[in-house]
Amino acid sequence: MPHSLRVLIAEHDNASVQRLEGELRELGHTIVGVAPDGPAAVSMARTLSPDLIILAAHLPVLDGAGAAERIHEERPVPLVLCGDHIGPDLADRIAQLPVFGVLAPGASSGHLRLVVAIAHARHDAWRREQIRAEELHQRLEDRKIIERAKGILMQREGLSESDAYRMLQRTSQSRNVPMAELSRSLLAAEELISPPARQSNRRPPAPPPAR
Repeated sequence: MPHSLRVLIAEHDNASVQRLEGELRELGHTIVGVAPDGPAAVSMARTLSPDLIILAAHLPVLDGAGAAERIHEERPVPLVLCGDHIGPDLADRIAQLPVFGVLAPGASSGHLRLVVAIAHARHDAWRREQIRAEELHQRLEDRKIIERAKGILMQREGLSESDAYRMLQRTSQSRNVPMAELSRSLLAAEELISPPARQSNRRPPAPPPAR
């Protein structure tokens, strides 16, 4: 975790804001803004791009769970929820959210340091996992495209599967173009040359009524 983080606080209680601001500054962090309610937290998270956000659970207008959900949809960022007297309904909603730390009101400076460090580390681990999942999905999609391109070459050129693959591979290397990108170009050209035939399974017109 970087030594200094840019932190957004979403809290409507002035005493809690002053305490958090003081403790975070003592830990070496910078306060980029204070949001008094949920909609303001969402807006400030968008414009200020903080490194970490601490949200009170019981924010006015839009509670901390709702604000956290909207913030995460727009730009994933380490989120810490702060609050007590959290009922079962709100607790269930929080459990479904990408909240990476929970802070009890009045927690010590040492506990705050620990919660911030854990939230930042958990968010980094979550983000790495998301990137790996996206890369895996992209590789699977690329394989499907390459398989379709191989099928076109096999049908057009009378090639075996291995020969069609080698043709794609050689062309990819000679043009310095990834195989998946080359395959997409081949599929696009095929669609232009051989557009899909219109379906001819329309129902015949109904016979005229008997007189």
